Amino acid sequence: MRQTIKLVIKVIESADGQRADWIIDGGDQSADIYWSVLDGLKRPTRTVETRLLLDTGEVISLPLKEFAYLLPDRSGVLVIFKPGSYTHPDGSDIFPFPNHAAIFNADGSLRCQVRFAGAPERSASYVIGLPFTRTITHKIMPIGRPGESIDPPIVQFGVLVGTKEHPPESFYVLNTESGELADGMFSVPR
Repeated sequence: MRQTIKLVIKVIESADGQRADWIIDGGDQSADIYWSVLDGLKRPTRTVETRLLLDTGEVISLPLKEFAYLLPDRSGVLVIFKPGSYTHPDGSDIFPFPNHAAIFNADGSLRCQVRFAGAPERSASYVIGLPFTRTITHKIMPIGRPGESIDPPIVQFGVLVGTKEHPPESFYVLNTESGELADGMFSVPR
């Protein structure tokens, strides 16, 4: 059985060296409470670490400082990298565009790099944006009316995708085991 993640935490350090844990995913309190932790820090601030708190109580440090988004089954996190934020010793990006995202397991190991399915020349200018989760509970009938229910529901996890020239505008479904992105967002069983 896979380990599961309870919280995703960014450790933020202030100008005077004070540190605060900022819960960025998995928490059950209002976002205002989490933001208030940061408001008390002397500016400027910087992220020094991203951590995973597992359901067992174990804390795992990830080798990155980016936002990490919980997968629906809580077995790992999706990380979308900005250019220059996660690099080889020579300064080149470990995960360059257009495949600038990766999934890490709860133990901190790399599960897979996120990549576009097929047509690499078409996806060369794509930019991966924010993640989303969608739950499908009913089959679709003609004209968009709900059909019979699906049990158990289908949970799709994906990202918004755009081009370097345009903001993210299309939904792509992410296979969280293989890292493959497909534009099948609206493929619902009939």
